[in-house]
Amino acid sequence: MVASADHNGTVTEDTHEAGGQTALPGLSDAADRALRRELDELRLDNARLRKLLELTEVESKAAHLAQAVIPAVLHHGPVTMDSSPEEKIRLFQDLFRARRDVYAVRWENSRDGRSGWVPAVAGGWRKGANIAGANFLPLTPFVVADHLRGVQHIGLYPLTEQDTCWWVAADFDGGAAMLDALAYVKAARFRGIPAALEVSQSGRGAHVWIFFRTAIPASAARQLGTGLIHEAMALRGSMSLASYDRLFPAQDVHSGKGMGNLIAAPLNGKRRQHGTTLFLDTTTLEPYEDQWAYLSSLDRLSEREVLTHVRRLPAVKLGQEVRRLELPLSSKILPRPALIVRVAFASRLTVRAADLGPAMISAVKHAASMPNPEFYERQRQRRSTWNIPRYLRNYDETLEGNLILPRGLMPFLKQLVESSGSSLRIDDQRLEGTAHSFECSARLRAEQQDAVDAATAAEHGSWWPARYGKDRYGVCCDGNSWRFNAHSG
Repeated sequence: MVASADHNGTVTEDTHEAGGQTALPGLSDAADRALRRELDELRLDNARLRKLLELTEVESKAAHLAQAVIPAVLHHGPVTMDSSPEEKIRLFQDLFRARRDVYAVRWENSRDGRSGWVPAVAGGWRKGANIAGANFLPLTPFVVADHLRGVQHIGLYPLTEQDTCWWVAADFDGGAAMLDALAYVKAARFRGIPAALEVSQSGRGAHVWIFFRTAIPASAARQLGTGLIHEAMALRGSMSLASYDRLFPAQDVHSGKGMGNLIAAPLNGKRRQHGTTLFLDTTTLEPYEDQWAYLSSLDRLSEREVLTHVRRLPAVKLGQEVRRLELPLSSKILPRPALIVRVAFASRLTVRAADLGPAMISAVKHAASMPNPEFYERQRQRRSTWNIPRYLRNYDETLEGNLILPRGLMPFLKQLVESSGSSLRIDDQRLEGTAHSFECSARLRAEQQDAVDAATAAEHGSWWPARYGKDRYGVCCDGNSWRFNAHSG
């Protein structure tokens, strides 16, 4: 028996039963004895089971949790969920700064399910209206307040009339949108670039935002986004080159017509109720509990920092520029190609994606692509590049992710594979066919004869004809170089 006194001086006794076991609190003596008998029986059962299974007492202990619980990340920004509506609106307008003289509104047709965006104009937008004489409504704090409450969903025009912007956003769609977005965030954060991940209004897409301290040239912002996409593609080989066309702002300079491309504004009150248009914690892929504390704690890049990152990011290489495998720097997980890469050689080349690895898949895709002359010509003329891809892709993918390439790219593929220390194993599935003889009676110009000689000198080659305006272009790949031939008329 052990006696002790509480703070009132009352003496209590702690009674020990035989064996040194302490009485269980809250139980009568009879219930205590019954419970102890049951515990003793369970201990004996456990001992018998350990003996049958030949387990030691340490081996039979309960396992620890497979994964530690990730604590919630708390951000301490100057604006929080408890801040006044005015403070939240000011933060929104400061962070997501865009053109103030115009904005877009989303419309939805509940009868047929159609939806879209139109510029906000006095009296409402009418189909077929002349945009030149429209009375656009400005983006005011009252408009932002309605957006945050869910009264309307607004879209932002990031490209200012001075061809500058305050942020760059990358848009990811499709079944693997979130994985692609996470690769982009990984590439950004590796370089110390603060990137914010938002789940889009559909819940199936994602936006990644990078903010600037001042308005910077849109061309520099887009170069930053392009470099990060290129790095992300090396991490996620399954990403499409179409991702290069999903940056906002979508153009370097104004075309002189319209307002440029728009992006849906985040934090819409109606959609926040369903967990979309919110910013996500990348460790859990769940929305931050306090969206305002997170957003107000985000750092922003200066123009000098942007230009420094642009210089350090890997340049996008296409076609013959892709000479060897270059591994991404933003990850220590770098799966290399298989020692033997298998290729089915028929009317086209089919390469197993499982043999390549993500970085090699990205390299092959870029090697099988070329700049789109129409895109760059329109950009030079300050014309709209909407719906015009920046790069022309000359590859296809199967449902399993295998790459299908033109046969003429065999020398490039062999060079890339061997640069990684692997070798190419070709399964020649071509048919011999029947030999035919042809004779050209036309007289070729010198530059045309050069192109023909280059094509016939190699076993493998590709001729890519293209036309822009009155000019006809021919691009000849002989496996070692590209020859460009132009003819006007």
